[in-house]
Amino acid sequence: MNEPLVSLIIPAYNRAALLPATLASVFAEDYPAKEIIVVDDGSTDETAAVCARFPVRFFHQKNRGPGAARNFGAAQSRGELLVFLDSDDICPAGSLRQRVEHWQRDPHYAQVTGRLRLFQEDTPGRMIFIHAENEAVHCVSNGSDVILRHAFEKAGGFDENLRSWEDWELWMRLRELGFQQKLIPETCLFYRRHAGNMSEDRVQANHGILAMLHGTMQRRRRQQLRASP
Repeated sequence: MNEPLVSLIIPAYNRAALLPATLASVFAEDYPAKEIIVVDDGSTDETAAVCARFPVRFFHQKNRGPGAARNFGAAQSRGELLVFLDSDDICPAGSLRQRVEHWQRDPHYAQVTGRLRLFQEDTPGRMIFIHAENEAVHCVSNGSDVILRHAFEKAGGFDENLRSWEDWELWMRLRELGFQQKLIPETCLFYRRHAGNMSEDRVQANHGILAMLHGTMQRRRRQQLRASP
């Protein structure tokens, strides 16, 4: 069976301390048909120097937020399948191949999503999982899935105005367009909990939720108006 090219797109903003572990986990994957793209979103630390140590396709842009960085990376990519991995998370061994193989068995799905596990580090490099392996959850989250490029482009990519919940917002637009998501039992993302998580900023998170819901209501209202006689 042919192995489709997978583009792993990693936006990074001041992630010099955590990015090496993320990149190491990606290069440890045994799936060969992959390209790794890092978009430095205006970092002021040593993120660029870290990337120079790895064979990645590296791009730099002014700080525009994670959605814009992901969209830019997708525009530079060549893969039929896209993975958007955050620069502080870890790709579990073998998970990329598992996702691709599930998609190959059911290629009508636009998105294949695995489970995720939360972890913290008490010392550098020592992962402490917050829940047991059998408590891994399905959750809309960057990095736990693969997305068909055609579906991503038709949906219009990430909303660049959002600084949080942009993955949920994209998922909702994919669903509205009729694209299907397949949930698989494998754990495909180790999600790092730390003080720098954007999801921990409650003001920004609440703004993201409200903006996402507002956009959804507007789209549905337009659909209802178009459907009215």
